[in-house]
Amino acid sequence: MRKSLAVLAVAAAILSLPAGHAAAGEHIVTPDAVQSRLSEATAQRAQDLATVQDVLSTPLAQEAAASVGADLARVRAGVGTLSDTELSDLAARASVLQGDPVAGAMTRNMRLLVMAALILIVIILLLAVID
Repeated sequence: MRKSLAVLAVAAAILSLPAGHAAAGEHIVTPDAVQSRLSEATAQRAQDLATVQDVLSTPLAQEAAASVGADLARVRAGVGTLSDTELSDLAARASVLQGDPVAGAMTRNMRLLVMAALILIVIILLLAVID
């Protein structure tokens, strides 16, 4: 009985305290800041998607896909299903391929990077289908 009264007394005390700064209309982050961050994230995702699609449109990507037996059209279609983190990582790798100043000297390494990226995309797509 004493425990029940003590619990009720504590609950009543907590409920009677003023809300202070925890008003319903106040937030730590303003709606404008949230909207700005969402817009930035959307723009970054679109840029990453374009970067990866550009690399997958190259003859080198077609050659790499053929060498691992991947359907490049299906891979390109599945790029949009990647998470933001996966897409960002893949776009960074694609940027390295696009920004190579010595185009002919790194052909083997570029092919390996493209194959690794394609294999990564195929694995992610397979995992998405399984789930």
